[in-house]
Amino acid sequence: MRALHIRLVVELLYLLALSSTCAAAASECATFSAAPGGYQLSAAFAVDAIKHAVISPPACLRAGDLLSIRPFRLNADEYLVLQKCNSTDCTQAEVIRAWNSSGYMGPYPVLTHKIPIEEGARYLLWMQHVRVAGQGSFTLIERDGPPLVFRPVGALTAYGYVRSALQAALARGPAPVKKAVQERSTFVATFEGGSVVRMQALRPGQ
Repeated sequence: MRALHIRLVVELLYLLALSSTCAAAASECATFSAAPGGYQLSAAFAVDAIKHAVISPPACLRAGDLLSIRPFRLNADEYLVLQKCNSTDCTQAEVIRAWNSSGYMGPYPVLTHKIPIEEGARYLLWMQHVRVAGQGSFTLIERDGPPLVFRPVGALTAYGYVRSALQAALARGPAPVKKAVQERSTFVATFEGGSVVRMQALRPGQ
């Protein structure tokens, strides 16, 4: 537990440093451009400048805007998580979406692929590697918890060696983004291990 506490303190300091990255992204929010389907699109996402592991959406998103996040070729030991901070200091966060190699993680139903934005909220998109040999992927995730901490639930977590693997993943932290580019109106992130995530911010047309 002491190691976990130290880890969380480090992560909270890290999250506070993300504000400078978000401020830099704010100048790019004017990049919304018209697209077919009645939406304006923006690819002004930003990767944090400290660990290159957390992606923030465009800083000037407002109520009514949407996120589209599409992971490709996730490996069996990879989990992509979108969290929303539940307080100004982000000591607690809520999982908005999570993906494994098969698709969405439960237990919460996903009714639409587009993710509504809460104005003023901070969102964190990150990937965690958890190496559990021969056991497949976790399919369920706990909704509420600390930021940047992967907390699956289900029968698999009862095994001691699985808990050890989760502690090792916590010590490593989120997987680094090895490459990030804008392809027209899409932000494309390639994570360590080769998995690719494509994302856009969508604003309904005026």
